[in-house]
Amino acid sequence: MEIPRQKRAWVQFLVVAWGLSLPTGAAAPSFAADAPAPPTLTLAGDPAIAFQGGYIKFSEQVSGLVVGSRESKQLFGLGDVLYVRVAPDANVKVGDRLTLYRPTKQVYHPVTRAPLGRIMVVLGILQVATESKENVVSTRIERAFDSISPGDLVMPFQLPPEVPPRQTTSGPLTGVIVDFKQARQVTAQSEVIYIDRGETDGVALGDRFSVIRPGRRLSFMTKNPDEVLAEIKVIGLQPRTATAYVVKSTDAIHRGDIVSRMPPQPSLPSQVKEAPKAEGAPPAVAKVTPPEAPVPGLPLPKGLEDIYFDFDKWALTDQAKNTLTAQAEFLKQNATATITIEGYADERGSTEYNRILGEKRALEVRRFLTQLGVSNPITVISFGKDKPVCTDLDEACFAKNRHVHLVVAGN
Repeated sequence: MEIPRQKRAWVQFLVVAWGLSLPTGAAAPSFAADAPAPPTLTLAGDPAIAFQGGYIKFSEQVSGLVVGSRESKQLFGLGDVLYVRVAPDANVKVGDRLTLYRPTKQVYHPVTRAPLGRIMVVLGILQVATESKENVVSTRIERAFDSISPGDLVMPFQLPPEVPPRQTTSGPLTGVIVDFKQARQVTAQSEVIYIDRGETDGVALGDRFSVIRPGRRLSFMTKNPDEVLAEIKVIGLQPRTATAYVVKSTDAIHRGDIVSRMPPQPSLPSQVKEAPKAEGAPPAVAKVTPPEAPVPGLPLPKGLEDIYFDFDKWALTDQAKNTLTAQAEFLKQNATATITIEGYADERGSTEYNRILGEKRALEVRRFLTQLGVSNPITVISFGKDKPVCTDLDEACFAKNRHVHLVVAGN
């Protein structure tokens, strides 16, 4: 079967790198009898959507690549046999499952234009049917989600983790939609999207985000209310990105739309069970939790000094580092005090950009404090340019608005 031109170079590169040669027509290797089918694979619900949804990553493990098929046809489906040339160190055995995938386009952040990686499209699941002979194995397609062709890659199969039915995290977190699974200009309900926040940013499986489009600005100080377009649910995680499913939408969703983590949903009354009461027992008295004792160590200050930034930057200046180093000593002596790090930007630039810039500044402050040994519970929030401390249109006022403010519990 002829390998499509756009993949031929990639196939040849991998084959040469492994010191092998491609099988051709009559020279194709012979295989042993097919292995018995493995136990039925259970893949349903959110894990199934997450597995098929793909993800954004710069590179992925390569255990082999498809080099041909038993049948001479262009499209493959359930039960078809594919020949896979495996890497010498792949240790592939009969009965193993392999994930079939394809790296596609490079994704860039819609605001900063920074590269985020490639969309890894999951094409299906293969089951190894024969032992390796000359580093080639025969596989059977167990699941097919998209078109498959020679040159597609394989890696070891792993069941995706279960997605919690309810949100397990809290605290404000903002980001933007960077791309869609389907190559289209807009998307909507029941589709898969990718956002620019991941596990290292505090995102967890099951998190719900609102998709927000900022209201049109009417004047320097006033604007229309922001519009909530949709609700999304995180079903897959990478370190700096996440895969999400559009639970519901009221309008078209665009790349660059803002996402904001929703507060956890309250427990349903039916989920709260009361303990049985003895007949004639006095009415139950609600348990009152006493207030927490004051945090030991230094007394809480009325306010910590703000951290200021250069225009359009989030790197800490030497002065900012000195200020944070002094504040870190207080925070370490009050390690149970909760901190909220608020990021701000000046009025220049779009609302979306400044919210991201404010968050980058707040995250940089968190990173520096953590590096200094601060272990307090920390929440990061970005107000962007929405809450300026100064409204004059001059550089001195702009400089005051480019800051991070630390709020310590009890202030």
